Amino acid sequence: MAKDLSLVLGANKFAVAPVKLERKKVYGWTELRIQEPDGAICRQAGICSDGQTIVPKGAVKIGMLKDDGSWMDKSELKAVHADGSDVVSVPSSFDADIMLKDKVSNEVLLNAIISSVYQLNGDSASELVAALGNDIYTFPFSYRGGAEASEAFLLASGNTPYIFVGQEAQFDFVGLEDQGVLDEPEDESMMEDDELDFSML
Repeated sequence: MAKDLSLVLGANKFAVAPVKLERKKVYGWTELRIQEPDGAICRQAGICSDGQTIVPKGAVKIGMLKDDGSWMDKSELKAVHADGSDVVSVPSSFDADIMLKDKVSNEVLLNAIISSVYQLNGDSASELVAALGNDIYTFPFSYRGGAEASEAFLLASGNTPYIFVGQEAQFDFVGLEDQGVLDEPEDESMMEDDELDFSML
């Protein structure tokens, strides 16, 4: 069961559970199945470099080794900045109240690169829709916590609230300093002179 986010707007607090909208659930999906003559489903596999050993799908994983060749656990890794200083981890958005203060325009949302969309469910979802109205709120969002938070946009569509998660897109402005020059139209009299007289052939 999905955990609840605690959203605070003004003096009101709303507990809603985010459910990720998968593309295949919205649009459906297709898959390719290869069958043997007797109808049995074939399973994908690979072959090792020796040309003999068959490796079933899912049997290959990525691992990390230390300099001495011993296994390295993922918990031993840490994120650092380019200068070598430690990155301060951000907490999960489920760990504390989310204060809704900053509003953005539709253009800001449309200019963002969205990576995930969550539908918000719960007993207070309809109350949240009424409180949002046509406004779009933004706040830092991290589902599990980690090195950095993404930008989230909270809005209502119909009777359902949604959270769009992504990052602001950086667009380079293209100026109009270099203006193009249109070709001058050809003189019609010259065009008439260039016409072929087929009677002379």
